[in-house]
Amino acid sequence: MDFLSASRAAAVIKALDARHSRFALIVILIFGMLLRLDGWGFGLPALLDPDEPIFVIVALKLLAKQTLNPGWFGHPGSTTIYSIALIQIAVFVTGWITGYFKDAASFAAAVYHDPSLIIYPIRFFMIVCGLTCVGLTYLIGQRLLTTRVGLLAALLLAANPLHIKWSQIIRTDVHASVFMLLCVLASFAIVKRGRMIDYVLAGAMVGLSVATKWPSAVIVLAPVGGWVIRMTSGSADPLRERFSLIATAVAVPVALFLASPFLFIDASTVVQHVSGESQLHHLGATGGSFLWNLGWYFSVPLADSIGILGCLLLAMGCLVVVLKQKTVFALVVIPALAFLALVSSQHIVWARWIVPILPLLMIVVAAQIVVIGDWIAKKTELLTPVAAQLMIALALLVPMLATDIARGNERRHETRSLAARWAMAHIPPNSKVLIEHLGFDMVDEPWTFLIPAGNVGCVDALSNLKGKIGFDSLNSWRSVKAIVDIGTINGAKLDTCRADYAIITNYDRYVAEGRFYQDELNQYHRYLKGGHVVATFAPQPGYSTGYKVRIVKFPRRQDQSGM
Repeated sequence: MDFLSASRAAAVIKALDARHSRFALIVILIFGMLLRLDGWGFGLPALLDPDEPIFVIVALKLLAKQTLNPGWFGHPGSTTIYSIALIQIAVFVTGWITGYFKDAASFAAAVYHDPSLIIYPIRFFMIVCGLTCVGLTYLIGQRLLTTRVGLLAALLLAANPLHIKWSQIIRTDVHASVFMLLCVLASFAIVKRGRMIDYVLAGAMVGLSVATKWPSAVIVLAPVGGWVIRMTSGSADPLRERFSLIATAVAVPVALFLASPFLFIDASTVVQHVSGESQLHHLGATGGSFLWNLGWYFSVPLADSIGILGCLLLAMGCLVVVLKQKTVFALVVIPALAFLALVSSQHIVWARWIVPILPLLMIVVAAQIVVIGDWIAKKTELLTPVAAQLMIALALLVPMLATDIARGNERRHETRSLAARWAMAHIPPNSKVLIEHLGFDMVDEPWTFLIPAGNVGCVDALSNLKGKIGFDSLNSWRSVKAIVDIGTINGAKLDTCRADYAIITNYDRYVAEGRFYQDELNQYHRYLKGGHVVATFAPQPGYSTGYKVRIVKFPRRQDQSGM
């Protein structure tokens, strides 16, 4: 009887703990959503991120041409593009049912005039992906280690400034992370149960990860690590486990084909786009040696998002995991470090490239917080383990939240948006205005707009928008150029860019890296000769973000200005 009572009491305590952990996770998810909704409409209706228009236009192409071939495979981004297309269909159907859109043509016209109609729901989808990563981080931490580790890791990811930023932007990084985390969960199921379905699911998640972002292929190391653990456990059937690993290997290309069949059907285009992604240098992102790049990822994006203390805890945590937690080492640390090594081996560096592994890194940091908290409590006897762990977590969270608040405010005051407000207040009607970004917030102004278009020089933006310019035309204009601006257009077509005013975004970026971009700078100097700067907008920490933007006024008759 006493034994039964004790068992019932233990069951009740376990149920209460589970209920408390679920409640805590819900609070963390709400907290993470509020942080991600802060400033999520940045720039709109202008499109300030250079990659967002690509994904949106490619998805619109699928609908307009009634095809499943994206025709673009740079990331490859197929799962993201298909998701965006489904969201666009949902927006159209909702608007059509409610009478907002009469037909597909009116929907397209509304979107080209104000892209925020579809950008908001697509960005919200990205936020949901970010929150899904938070939830999956909890599950991985809880199953591989403890509930406390899972909650701490989820909390750290929810507040991570880098993860918040890229959860608000239409790209593949956070989306790929969802599939990578699902692969880790399936790999843990391999360790625990070793069922064939677990191997197949892990392989399928690898395939979906690759269909979203090429470098995420390294997550295949997670099911391989799970297989190694089972093979060395002494309790598994070696022959059965080998067949199961083969099932994983088969599931990868099958899932990849189902998620992105045109990767196989249109292989020549895939090769072209993948080779186009390989660059020796990129404006604002040129890297160095492998060790230099690795140091940059730790000292810039990681240190900026979790602080020096977080980086120290991460390094210590990796060492502890290597020594004491072989499952975490195989499923979390090895894939994360392999991913980091892969991106560090490239010629260029981007902070966003480490976003897919941030959840895995936060699990390691959280595990180390628990280890140190337990040690402090044991040594001092002044604090409970939970209190010591919370103190360490707060030491990380307070600066992270300060950064979150500052970044949210900065996103609301992007320099290109500030420049647009000045332009709308000061540039007279009937002016010809050149802009280097997609300034949809200015399309109602009584101006003629010019935009740089690569091989063809500059084009009339509104005329092309009314013609519903598609991705194929944009791609032919861009050629292999990663950025299209005054510096990179066809120099023989520079006269097509003559305007009364120019809103220049990239000039100062080229100046900062003049050793790589002397030709582009020379072209800017040719274009800007004779003009004078009437307004400048530079980023101010805590208030505004973006590039330094100059508004240049030219003599009315530019053909006689000697430029």
